[in-house]
Amino acid sequence: MSRTRLFGYDKIGSNGNDGIRYAWNMGDSKYILESAAFKSKTKGEESKIAGYTTSVGIGCILRNFGYACKFCRTGKLVPFKAILSAEEIAKQNILMVLTDMNCSVHQELKEKRREFAYMGQGEPGYSYLQLRLAIKITDYVMSKLGQSVHRHIISTSGIMEMLHAIKKDIESNYFDSKITMHFSLHATRNRNDLMPINTLYPYENVIQELEKISKISGEKVCLGVLLFNQFKTNSSSLEHTTNLEELEDVLSIANPKHFRFSFCEYNNSLDVGTSQIFSENEAYKICEYTRSKGYEAKLFSSFGKEEKTACGMLAGKLPEYKISKKWSDLEKYADELISEALICISND
Repeated sequence: MSRTRLFGYDKIGSNGNDGIRYAWNMGDSKYILESAAFKSKTKGEESKIAGYTTSVGIGCILRNFGYACKFCRTGKLVPFKAILSAEEIAKQNILMVLTDMNCSVHQELKEKRREFAYMGQGEPGYSYLQLRLAIKITDYVMSKLGQSVHRHIISTSGIMEMLHAIKKDIESNYFDSKITMHFSLHATRNRNDLMPINTLYPYENVIQELEKISKISGEKVCLGVLLFNQFKTNSSSLEHTTNLEELEDVLSIANPKHFRFSFCEYNNSLDVGTSQIFSENEAYKICEYTRSKGYEAKLFSSFGKEEKTACGMLAGKLPEYKISKKWSDLEKYADELISEALICISND
């Protein structure tokens, strides 16, 4: 049974034109779980695919180990509460799709394909046993609801044990839908400082393992790079700026047949540190340079920039709006669908 309950939401973008941020709790409103639904999977582009960002934990377990990413408000400010169960991960997916299917304002959401990205609170690498079942539950329910799943995107800061397990699951055709990997790289030369998890799992080793997964799945791995400009945490004098020289570290070892790049502006927050705005011209140069080397590359503007929704930036903020009875009823329906899915999956 799910321990989480939806209790509020926020609109993302001007009057909610980008999407909705969902706020859940686990019996104590002090600990808030976040997920988000976006009208399109890419900001500024209308598409037939709706994107969803799902959390695997309340807070991030990396914080407890002393390996939290230095630029993330969740890792910086939110105490780790719990790893979510498979039902609690799947419930976010299912409830977000149900509300889109029943949205009277944006009728176009009813027919869109669904893309689920596990990039919310928590590190999926330490929740993989729960996540793999959550994906199975989600796919079962989507099929029952007549919904089409575009893919599931599993993000990680580089947990090698999870990558080994995913490789085996893909080889054995465990999943019913397409699985795509996203590696939160963000830096190379200063990665030990910005992302201490790199001291356990060096990014070079992670890229080697991800290439093996790409060869099996046929899906290019996305290398995520946040664009920092003179970023400095409140507790360190180290200053980091993304540049072409650093990017070359990755281009020299990542095969363009198996990797693509996503460059995203960093949403600065004084709670974490200081950072200057990254020049649009410089961002364009980095993206074009990467393409000139044979890689697919996209330049993203963060969803909900005003609300600071990217990269764990909301950090458990209390929601502005309360849910209606309609949403409560949809949540009950989601719980029923999950119970049915678990019975059917266990009988397979």
